[in-house]
Amino acid sequence: MKVLKIITVLILSVFTCSTAFSQKLSKAEKKKLKKEIKAYKKNPVSYKKMKTKAKEEMDERDQTIIELTQQLDQQNIALRETRDSLDALNKRYKNLLAKGSTEIPSGTVYAVQIGYFELLQLDEFNSRIRTIRAENQDGGKRYVIGYFKSLDQAKSFNEEIKTIGIEDAFVSEYNNGVRNMSFDAQEVE
Repeated sequence: MKVLKIITVLILSVFTCSTAFSQKLSKAEKKKLKKEIKAYKKNPVSYKKMKTKAKEEMDERDQTIIELTQQLDQQNIALRETRDSLDALNKRYKNLLAKGSTEIPSGTVYAVQIGYFELLQLDEFNSRIRTIRAENQDGGKRYVIGYFKSLDQAKSFNEEIKTIGIEDAFVSEYNNGVRNMSFDAQEVE
């Protein structure tokens, strides 16, 4: 009884499909399709196997599509995050170029302190001259000039500053933006 139902459904679906596609199928295609239908009529188990296999393949493809879509979504999120990070860095870079930077660079750098004054205020120069910076210290200001990657460059600049009458100038050291108060350039050779 079940076999008869399957064959009947198969025949009806074939006729429905053939009617729908009859205008588009060639004679050779129609002949091939009729031959397949006859084969499935004789052996409905093979039709069921073919149908099951086709469903499994479609399910497998659907799963692959889902996985690839998820990977694409993750890549798009990572790309957006990278673009946002790049935009933020570009914005910071442009701001630093426009304003001038008084931030102490990371790593070990050297600066020359040119004095400690309670009444002299040179803060207005911070935005115009990148390498002069005022640091608050015990109610007064200490002013430092320049960032030098080598101690020898800082010592040389210190000697130049002394020639213009700033005899109290000395070299100081900063590590990752923090001043090393125990550093003495005269002890380092």
